[in-house]
Amino acid sequence: MRHEMGLYEVPFRSIEQRLKTVEIRLNDLKRQQVQVGDQIQFTHTETSETLLVQVTKRETFQDFQALYEHVSQESIDCVGWSIDELVTSTYTIYSPEAEQQYGTLALHIELLP
Repeated sequence: MRHEMGLYEVPFRSIEQRLKTVEIRLNDLKRQQVQVGDQIQFTHTETSETLLVQVTKRETFQDFQALYEHVSQESIDCVGWSIDELVTSTYTIYSPEAEQQYGTLALHIELLP
């Protein structure tokens, strides 16, 4: 199955350069449908460029803090960030209320040609 998701400039380029191999999302109803082996087409929110990836692993967590304590900073292209900085940054996209309702998701991905 193929899913479609948007990405801002920095994470889009990180995936494009194969620096980011884990995509962090809310485990909402849309993302609960994503399974290992599925493809995700990421569309750049400003340029409409696209990238195609395959999901190689999915991991769910109660909250973003637990997720960030588990995944490596290298895999999300955020080396040097503290857990607090990662969580605070994520809250600019997702609300703590949505986090409590759905939990969080780490999608391990591989860029396809």
